[in-house]
Amino acid sequence: MDVWTDNRIINVFEQGEIRLYDKEKHKDHFTFFLWEKEVVDSIVWHIDDIMHYSSGVNPFRYMTGVTFNKPGDYKFNLLVYKDSKVVKQANLTIRAIAGKDFFNVNWENPPTRSIVGQSFSYKKGYRIDQTYIKGQYPYSYVNLYYGDQFRKQTPEKEKEYLMEVAHESFGSPTLTTTNNQQAELNDKYSKLFKNKLNHLPIAIWERGTSSIALVGTPKDAIETYQIIAEPQY
Repeated sequence: MDVWTDNRIINVFEQGEIRLYDKEKHKDHFTFFLWEKEVVDSIVWHIDDIMHYSSGVNPFRYMTGVTFNKPGDYKFNLLVYKDSKVVKQANLTIRAIAGKDFFNVNWENPPTRSIVGQSFSYKKGYRIDQTYIKGQYPYSYVNLYYGDQFRKQTPEKEKEYLMEVAHESFGSPTLTTTNNQQAELNDKYSKLFKNKLNHLPIAIWERGTSSIALVGTPKDAIETYQIIAEPQY
């Protein structure tokens, strides 16, 4: 028994697949297991902070999707239990990179759909979505998604989450409210971004192909935060 993914280097917000297969019999990395209760009690799929799924033998999961919101090396572990003991295990390492123009968007070859990526954290409970907006001046934004599994956070907590995501992907910002005056950020934001949205810039990154900002909205009474980007013009 082993686990396999077609691509061990994956872009941030891009979905990958991890498959369980019979290493000796299936060189194509596809296997459909029908284990009985006498063989296995439960199977655990685990990546620290990202995934922790435990299932009984019926139904038996043989494949799972995974996404990441920050670059890094992530170790995946699969554990098979019988009588509270691990009887089989397998693992692999996946590297996530911020390898497109902006997360999962390539400005020169734009996506065909609006939602272009989602990432989950079982430990922290959040889900982060990336959306792409077409038009004369396209842009993409990343924000936290709220539902039954993840209740509304304070704006300050949102800012903390998203600043961590942006910093891990793009490094230190060019400008930030910590080091610069708000008027300086406002002026830079106005010069870089074509879509004059009701945003208050908190931090700005200038990349080779993208202008990126952590913003609060609406700017006069902040209710939520986003990471937003446009192609550099």
